[in-house]
Amino acid sequence: MGITLYNMLSCSGWEGGQALGDAVGVAPEGCMAGRLGMVGLFFLTAIVRKWGGEEMDIDFSFLWSLVLGIGAYLILIALTGSFKWSFLAGMIGMLIGGYLIGQFTGDGDSY
Repeated sequence: MGITLYNMLSCSGWEGGQALGDAVGVAPEGCMAGRLGMVGLFFLTAIVRKWGGEEMDIDFSFLWSLVLGIGAYLILIALTGSFKWSFLAGMIGMLIGGYLIGQFTGDGDSY
């Protein structure tokens, strides 16, 4: 009994990953959710930066929010394969990286 790692590039680890992953443009349901979740997390970070950072005049570090948010997402989805828990960890990492580290480093914009 070994540890199963999930790979979003080759879709290995999810059910039908290798068989469906060989066909062009076809990916299993869990793998496609993992890929789209990373894109959704990026756009959610951009929205939080605009509305939570710029509009309310709170320092928000876009770089650190992406590093912690997408980093936590990629690590958790590679270990568990669960989209929901990985996306939740990514959102928490995004908020910590954006607001908490942003208070110490500033927002990074030079006017």
